[in-house]
Amino acid sequence: MVSVAYSSVSTATAAVGAATLVIAIALKKKKERYNRRGNFPSSSPWYLPSLDLMFAIRAGSLDKFFTNRAKALKSDTFYMKFPGINESLVVTNPRDQAEVMRKEGKLNFVVDMPDTLDDTHGPGSLQALHGTKHNFFRKIFASILHPSALESFTPFLHEAFKNMWKEIEEECSNNTSDTVVIQDSICKAQFFLMAKILYGMTPENTSMEVMLQLRQDFEAQLEGHFSPRGSAKFIKAKEGSERIHKILAGKFDSVLKERRALYQQQDSGDEEKKDDSKIDGSSSGRNIGNAMDVVADALLKEGVDTDEKVLSETIDNLDLLLEASHGTTMTVTTNTLYYLNLPENKDKLDKLRTEMKGLGIEPTYTQMKNNMSYADAVIKESMRICPIIVSIAYKSDEEMSFSLKGQKLQAPISITLAFGQNFTDERFFPQPDSFIPERWLSDSDLYVSDEAQKAFMPFGAGRHLCLGFKLADLVLKSALYCFASDEKRVIEFDHSNVAKKAGIFPSYSISDGFPGRVSRATCS
Repeated sequence: MVSVAYSSVSTATAAVGAATLVIAIALKKKKERYNRRGNFPSSSPWYLPSLDLMFAIRAGSLDKFFTNRAKALKSDTFYMKFPGINESLVVTNPRDQAEVMRKEGKLNFVVDMPDTLDDTHGPGSLQALHGTKHNFFRKIFASILHPSALESFTPFLHEAFKNMWKEIEEECSNNTSDTVVIQDSICKAQFFLMAKILYGMTPENTSMEVMLQLRQDFEAQLEGHFSPRGSAKFIKAKEGSERIHKILAGKFDSVLKERRALYQQQDSGDEEKKDDSKIDGSSSGRNIGNAMDVVADALLKEGVDTDEKVLSETIDNLDLLLEASHGTTMTVTTNTLYYLNLPENKDKLDKLRTEMKGLGIEPTYTQMKNNMSYADAVIKESMRICPIIVSIAYKSDEEMSFSLKGQKLQAPISITLAFGQNFTDERFFPQPDSFIPERWLSDSDLYVSDEAQKAFMPFGAGRHLCLGFKLADLVLKSALYCFASDEKRVIEFDHSNVAKKAGIFPSYSISDGFPGRVSRATCS
């Protein structure tokens, strides 16, 4: 009897000991979790990773998801988890976002992208680089954005967009019943334009078969970025990306050989063959031809023109540059034209036309940069009311501790700066659903606050600011100039069926690519 009692006590003691150990381990893990993650709430339990996806689908858009979850959790900073994507700390307050970006250098941020995006962009994309290598490629590609380079691109932009509007008007005039898909027309015109100024590809030196294949592959690449691995869209995007890289590598190799010969000629001191005007166009003000020339010159100056890894990563970024300067601008241009041509915004279009008239015929890059304040405001307001991205995620893969909002955190970590919901927050932007470009003019009574300006990050932020944003800005302004410089040009469309719609990327766009009819007076 005693032995039975003793056995029961031993069993009970062991059970209590085991329970105590389990509790101690759980408490230790909770403490470790707190030390690593802080005390920020999670949007959903770790064992239900699909719950956040359900919340997002129910919200209808990612920015509304951020708003809803912050409200439900009573916290403007929280963790979210989507299937197949890293858990990420969502930061929605502009002040806290600024604190995050001040730590960007210490944390060695890279853009936190799905693996599928790494596969389609290429591993050498600037978005995936940090530190010395990131700075190196920023320096290389910064030469493309030199004022002299942008000045040389400007006439090509004007020519392409003027021809585009002329062709659309003729199409409308010849067919009085059908509409034209405005975004498709912009996409086509911009693609051939960007192939020329970025890669030097024209119908004269590149077969139309190659040009059309490049365009088809580029569009497939855009569609497949966020598609599940193994899906038909992703496979098509991956195959298209490989063909794009092969085409660009072949083109760049020939450009590099030509530029290398010129440099060797310069170094040899052969005065009869030497032509300094063909070298270093970014600083001499000559017509530089295309961006590949400039990048090749920059690699030659750095002495890395034979480094295979550098050359591979250069091709990755030449591909990325097309997306940065073309993929986004075709959507933003379409969105902007939609809002300008709404009946309630006629006065905004008239103001833009007045500004364009003051620029005269064929304005230079310098004129467009310094004398298009209202166009700047129109573009910003379009990107606020119909943003192409509503958040950007960064990650740090290195083991280190840091603080945020007074709480200690531990990297590796993913941090999402969520800003799209702020674009429709009345605290930052009064009358958020109205298209009011004047809110971006410093001499206007409607000028937005400093905090609202900090909340506005349409091209991202920090060291990973969009690679081609200066070129994109020039493309947008040129497209608006060529449309609005004709004071009678209009786009007519069905206001009841054409509207803003939510998506993944772009986050917002105009339904069905903005079907409409273009003319200088009426299109009937």
